[in-house]
Amino acid sequence: MADTSQPTVLDYATQTQWRLAFNRIPTTTWFCTAANIPGINLGEAQYPTPLHDLYLIGDKLTFENLTITFIVDEELENYRELWNWLVGMGAPQKYSQWVDELKKGTGNIVKKGENYSDSNFYSDATLLVYNSKNIPKVNVNFKNMFPTSLSSLEYTQEATDVEYFKATASFRYFYYEFETAK
Repeated sequence: MADTSQPTVLDYATQTQWRLAFNRIPTTTWFCTAANIPGINLGEAQYPTPLHDLYLIGDKLTFENLTITFIVDEELENYRELWNWLVGMGAPQKYSQWVDELKKGTGNIVKKGENYSDSNFYSDATLLVYNSKNIPKVNVNFKNMFPTSLSSLEYTQEATDVEYFKATASFRYFYYEFETAK
């Protein structure tokens, strides 16, 4: 019988060989420079005893936010992509703004009086992890994401060197799962 305690892959993962693909915000995807695989926590239950409290396995998983950083293009197109998504969900100024964001989720046209689903505001995303030979090895699939924050852009006349804007956005999602890339 073969020894299964030895690793079969001896190469290390690197921080620079990845790509994040959003279904809903393509220009943000193109300029994405940083992303994370969010942490995950399993709660615990405390069982009191007279001598020493015991801890038992919890029953609820908590996922940290997905956070990305992206370079902002000079027409602010990718920044506005996320801004429109956030405003369309949370505080549209007119009905058409809300409908436009709903259409991006499914591609369907929603008219006044028609049934709609707020699930159209969600989007899936995939973080593709490459090996040392730039071959996709692992997909991290995020299900039903929506943005929760978008950083500000600080303009100044005091900069001495050209520094390109980078913005940060955070997302919540239902869950994520790993899949071996094919």
